[in-house]
Amino acid sequence: MSIVGMGLAMKVEYKKSITFEVLKRIEALSGDIVLRSDIAELADPRQISRALNRLVQSGRLTKLGYGVYAKLARSEIAQTTYLKEGVLPTMRAALNRLNIRWIPSPEELDYQAGRSTQIPVNPTTKLIDRFRRQLRYRNMELIRG
Repeated sequence: MSIVGMGLAMKVEYKKSITFEVLKRIEALSGDIVLRSDIAELADPRQISRALNRLVQSGRLTKLGYGVYAKLARSEIAQTTYLKEGVLPTMRAALNRLNIRWIPSPEELDYQAGRSTQIPVNPTTKLIDRFRRQLRYRNMELIRG
């Protein structure tokens, strides 16, 4: 049996496997961010870890940080995976899912309000709540201002 989605095929031994159950739950989630707590009740924590690692290795998910994963899209042209919304919006969506309050940088607010024509290249995200974890995708990390 195989599961085909986003151009990726993943072999599953049988439909009652933990990996298959985790994949079904992840596909049912509305956003691109997957928290470990979203699937924690499906199985033992070790089994969940193994299933998430299998999905990361197969290219269905990427790990952004401790207990935070993001769904990946597949580019048929470049044959690579990428974040659908981009890095910064995905990181900010992860902060929203973790209930961490944040605001855009003053430079970004000025640009959005039309007070500046300079486009912020690497905008920072000002965190209001305490957050000591790191969120990163490949070599890009969330810049906290």
